[in-house]
Amino acid sequence: MWALLLFISVVSAAAIGYVIWPLVRPPSVQHPAAGEELAELMTRKDAALQAVRELAFDHSVGKIEDADFERFNRLLRQRAMGLMRQIDQYEPGTLQLEEALEEEIAAFRRVGEAYSDEGRGRLREE
Repeated sequence: MWALLLFISVVSAAAIGYVIWPLVRPPSVQHPAAGEELAELMTRKDAALQAVRELAFDHSVGKIEDADFERFNRLLRQRAMGLMRQIDQYEPGTLQLEEALEEEIAAFRRVGEAYSDEGRGRLREE
């Protein structure tokens, strides 16, 4: 009988401790996931590169003078390069992987265009 009461007491204490422990333990500092940090850097890099393209377009249509274009272009490109370096340090090879994927996609599109052009030629012959 005493053994049963002791067993029930131990199991009850363990269950109560299990339930209360998350409430009394010190809070852990939660860091953003590694993937989220990389995604944030990639988003910022894409935004910087888009700003460079928009600046070049504005300069080509005459909205921005040469001196301003040179200054802003240099600043935006430095920002983009800094982000690319952070991405590369964060995950070495990311830029090379991205470039390889872009090349593979371009090659796939060229093959698709060749097949579509070949089909057009056959239609013209008939």
